[in-house]
Amino acid sequence: MTLADGVAFGTVGLLLAWAGYCFGFWIWANARWPASGRHVRLPDARIHVMEAGAGPMVLAIHGASANARELWGPLQPLLQDTFRFVEMDRPGYGHSSRPARAHQLATQARLAAGVIEAAGAGPAIVVAHSLGGATALRLALDRPDLVAGLVLVAPASHPYPGGNAWHAYLASVPVLGWLFAAGVVPIVGPMQAGPGAVNVFAPAPVPANYSAEAGVMLLFRPGMFCANARDITATKAEFAAQAPRYAEIQAPTVIISADKDRVVPPQIHAQALVQVMRAGELVTLAGVGHMPHRLRPDVVAAAVRRIAAMAPETIAP
Repeated sequence: MTLADGVAFGTVGLLLAWAGYCFGFWIWANARWPASGRHVRLPDARIHVMEAGAGPMVLAIHGASANARELWGPLQPLLQDTFRFVEMDRPGYGHSSRPARAHQLATQARLAAGVIEAAGAGPAIVVAHSLGGATALRLALDRPDLVAGLVLVAPASHPYPGGNAWHAYLASVPVLGWLFAAGVVPIVGPMQAGPGAVNVFAPAPVPANYSAEAGVMLLFRPGMFCANARDITATKAEFAAQAPRYAEIQAPTVIISADKDRVVPPQIHAQALVQVMRAGELVTLAGVGHMPHRLRPDVVAAAVRRIAAMAPETIAP
């Protein structure tokens, strides 16, 4: 064997090992955090939901880079004794499929409406975090008959200055983005998960079991990473389109913000939102970053109960 042959064989072996690792990561992540709920079959999507309890329905909608375990972990134990607590994987996240135009908030709101209707639960209280807050707001705008109230946790709602991370733009490009997400992200992504968690929890420390409980590694599968990137890069245009309509929302709303949130600055989003919502109430937590639902789930649960007490006759059991 010549030196050139050895280099060629070595290169092929390296490429096969690389591909094997990336494919193996996808298999491992799905096996480690499988679909533990059920799928709601809608005309153009299968939406994975986790649910527990009985009573008035509470629909939870997670934000960017997350999945249904994000709000489930801290809130389900506090709400399942009184409510039917349901959390959905947004389209393309967790174990939900992703239909066409899923980056549009109107599509995401339509699918959330389908989950409520499939449950036969009538109006629901909607709890949403971060980018999920924009979906919840669109749901209240497009289908007010299905929303008894909103609890928005560190919501993203308005156009913001600056741009997004370079990898979000790259991963949102057709074909090239998927190749990047399939061949690079499973290797580099897990190494960035720790610093990313530090950023969203700051100034508080990251809970020791957070990554495992929340299924953070699911993000680094190619389909979900690309879906997340497409949603993020669409936010400025989507927010700009729906923000002028927020004054139309009649549902009672509690907005839970955090003064140390450096991911979704409250001055741009939560504070601007409460100024235009007729039935909005702002609760600001001191010394808390972008994860109030993880650090103060009691405040979120209390907000849900306050909304439920405002108009109990409108909330279906």
